[in-house]
Amino acid sequence: MFLSCGPQNGKRESLLADSTREKNAFSDAPGINATTVDQVDEIGSPYQQELNRALADSSIDDYYKEIYRQEELVPAEDSKMLSIREKLFTDDSDKDLFFFIVFTKSLNGSDGFYSEAAGLSAFEFVTKRTEWFADYFSVAPKLNDRDMENWAKYVYGEIKISRENEETEAVQELEAQLYENIKIARGEYHAVIEEFMAKVKRAML
Repeated sequence: MFLSCGPQNGKRESLLADSTREKNAFSDAPGINATTVDQVDEIGSPYQQELNRALADSSIDDYYKEIYRQEELVPAEDSKMLSIREKLFTDDSDKDLFFFIVFTKSLNGSDGFYSEAAGLSAFEFVTKRTEWFADYFSVAPKLNDRDMENWAKYVYGEIKISRENEETEAVQELEAQLYENIKIARGEYHAVIEEFMAKVKRAML
């Protein structure tokens, strides 16, 4: 089974600790109420700051930034659209969250050849980088229930293509693999995978 490595968890835990300290310090300031603190947490969270740095990074193609902003696939030449899948697997810890969101949002409005390619990439990512997947859906701004439903739909779509007439068995195998991949991970990851698998099973109906 494929397990994500320690530095990823360490990075997210560090960001979360920094966010908590900042929020507590801000909330102790005179004249600050709970609503203001929540707004600061939403806008100034370390995750959003990481995304803002990616948006300001001139080395990142504007095409990906446009998908991030529009929250749907932006039509382009085939090679450009397919490059979204490659970016999903980046090992750059400063850009991985950004490209995960870009890929996720590209599932909105996609069809044809991109949908089939995206389904394969979604399946590979969720099985090979299960902790990353669970972590992003635990903390990332901009991700919502529809996004997870899209992931479930595309993963199941890949199962239908690769395991035709064996879908039920394949889904059971997927569930066992994902739980094996996170068996020593943080507890909240289990809740994310449980929700994800429920959506995959609903996609079967």
